[in-house]
Amino acid sequence: MKFNLFYSWLQLKSIFSYSWENEFYLYLIPLPILIILIRQLVKRKNQARVVLSFKKSLKQHKITRILTFLPDTILTLCMVAIILALADPYKSIYHTRIQQEGVDIALGVDISSSMLNKDVGPSRLAVAKQTARAFISGRKYDQIAIVAFAGAPYLASPITTDSSFLFYSLNGLLSRQISEEGTALGDALGMCINQIREEANPKKIIILISDGNNTAGNLDPTTSAELAKTFKIKVYTIAVGSLQASLDPVDESTLRMIAEQSKGKFYRATNKQTLQQIFQEIDIMEKSRKLYIREVEHQSAAPIFYQLAFMLFFINLLLKLIGISNSLED
Repeated sequence: MKFNLFYSWLQLKSIFSYSWENEFYLYLIPLPILIILIRQLVKRKNQARVVLSFKKSLKQHKITRILTFLPDTILTLCMVAIILALADPYKSIYHTRIQQEGVDIALGVDISSSMLNKDVGPSRLAVAKQTARAFISGRKYDQIAIVAFAGAPYLASPITTDSSFLFYSLNGLLSRQISEEGTALGDALGMCINQIREEANPKKIIILISDGNNTAGNLDPTTSAELAKTFKIKVYTIAVGSLQASLDPVDESTLRMIAEQSKGKFYRATNKQTLQQIFQEIDIMEKSRKLYIREVEHQSAAPIFYQLAFMLFFINLLLKLIGISNSLED
């Protein structure tokens, strides 16, 4: 209780630091003083007087003289407190919170038979899945979709923030899961675009992992790259395969073109370490944004002035009930 009264007093003391919701009420503050003055003048004018003569002049006690002003002072303060409450004083309290704004990502993974080549051990596909999994685990605030493709694209996971489902979908990717052979880069890129193009997030990227040129599908990679550029989606393309001669050689030309056309970047991963470094570089370039959101809370102080007005009114009423107010006026 003592703490609450002390706190209320501190708030009352800092009255000039408040903002006011209905500040026009403040112009009424002189009104109670004016009413009391008029009341006193009218009372004095109409007051009956008896003239008495004394040999010695009567002296009024100083404390008594001061106390005669008490009822009117209390009444004036009560009215002022009501006016201040009606003006609705408040303090602005600022809160700052940090909100992480993620990136919308579509991950395209080539699962054609050529991705089983072991020139990047244990295989191109196995390494791609391992490094993609590590990348996903570090992207806590992102929405991610997974598209697998060979001669046709297949939506392994729609866009989601559920990392457990993404890991499950990624682990389930197997070569020959898609019956159509070949590498449909244009169709795969088109499906990746469709997964993220309508999202409200302005930051959208596609990571396309493959080892070859476009050999299947209906959509030309150039057209898909133009679509990505139109929707302001950067495409990072990664060609997986060693530099040594192989029965499944890596063809970089189409992947390079897609990256350049969409304002993204092309990478060549010749082993597991370089692929990990590539994903780390993309992770750094496409960091989640930190948004500092400032919120304002209006803390009203009107209840304090209503309480004060009630307390002063009660004191004034009490003085009248016990007759002190009338005796002081006399």
